[in-house]
Amino acid sequence: MIQLSRRSAAAVLAFGLTLGTSLATPALAQLAGPRTAAATNGMALGPRVAAQQGQQEERIVAVVNDEAISQTDLAGRMRLAIVNTGLPDTPDVEQKLKPQVLRLLIDEKLELQEAKKQNLVVTDEEVDREFARLAKQNKAPSPESFAANLEREGVPVSSLKEQMRANIAWNKVVQRRIRPTIQVSDEEIDSRTQRIIANAGKPEYLLTEIFISVDNPKLDQDAHQLADKLVGEITHGANFAAVAQQFSQSATAAAGGDMGWVQQGQLEPALDRALQRLPTGQVSVPLRGAGGYYIFLVRDERTVTGGDPADIEVSVGQVVVPVPPGADVQALGQTVKKIGDTSHSCEALAAAAKASLPGSTTRAQPMTRLGDIPGELSKLIGRLGVGQATDPLETQAGLMLLMVCDRKVPEGSAPPRDQVANMIGGERMDMLQRRNLRDLRRAATIDIRS
Repeated sequence: MIQLSRRSAAAVLAFGLTLGTSLATPALAQLAGPRTAAATNGMALGPRVAAQQGQQEERIVAVVNDEAISQTDLAGRMRLAIVNTGLPDTPDVEQKLKPQVLRLLIDEKLELQEAKKQNLVVTDEEVDREFARLAKQNKAPSPESFAANLEREGVPVSSLKEQMRANIAWNKVVQRRIRPTIQVSDEEIDSRTQRIIANAGKPEYLLTEIFISVDNPKLDQDAHQLADKLVGEITHGANFAAVAQQFSQSATAAAGGDMGWVQQGQLEPALDRALQRLPTGQVSVPLRGAGGYYIFLVRDERTVTGGDPADIEVSVGQVVVPVPPGADVQALGQTVKKIGDTSHSCEALAAAAKASLPGSTTRAQPMTRLGDIPGELSKLIGRLGVGQATDPLETQAGLMLLMVCDRKVPEGSAPPRDQVANMIGGERMDMLQRRNLRDLRRAATIDIRS
């Protein structure tokens, strides 16, 4: 709940609402640790898998459409993930991250297999160029010295290059198979442009994400536990962008989870509400959204342009709930908050309060300039979209909810249409590539042996 200062409470009363009284670059070559050895078990394998096994017997941890992932592959990728992210090199961390690392290796097999089906080839020269770019990004004197540093830290260069090969291959698949299907209509551009203009004066966020997908409801708890573990390690110093690169299953993973500037209202409602309450520089708890769990880092916040925010006019609804003597204020606050979160108009809020909050009173404030509303309250209301409510405010009269009933924005400059089209197209491409990978996963024959 939000506790208003006496000055803020007085400001609300004066307003007329009755109170009653750049992403850091992960330095891959900076951390050290032991290299993990592969185990042996001598399983009987299919012909292609047996060929991949090479001259020495080695334990196979998974088979993806008759292509093997070995213990050496898994150990190398685990080491790469730990070195790149700065996660502690402990048995506990390894045990919790191992299933996700194996899943990423499985996805990369599927991506490479799909590229091969599409007759898309990733050349060694393309991988070497990407490797050289990463070496330069990490300020290594040369690709060769970068490779030597990796090997000294126990990271097989082959693990990093194979990850790069899969990323390049999947990008080619997306560009050939998905991008041509994306069409953005004039109506969609007009609708999004109007929404951008309507958001003038509201905040937008420079956002970084980690997305852990949940394709099977039975795996929801595992995904949640992994997300919890990643949040804990980031809070204790692991690099957010590096963790996103290694573990996120969003298209933004290659860019360290960078989503750029995200407007309020652009995400699904539950994520949007959580984002509004997340201070700049803070990492969110795992947030359940459509398809999986999200972890957000707000790197910066700014006000959406488009006219003077002070000239925006809002109509505000108010509900005040008295707190009986001896009542559990926290429990009552949770009830009030739930009503605010589930009501999406001032009419619905008033009806819900009447039905569920005995003794509550409601009223509506006529259209008023944000510039004429006292500062702290203006900022609080200015962050809300139409049909969005504040958290419960503690006042002398009881717990109070404020909701924006209507919002009138002065005319302002609209963003270029091609910029809006690219924004919509990028969102759609991310969704479709995720869906395509999910479909590949469901159609594949996957035998996990570890």
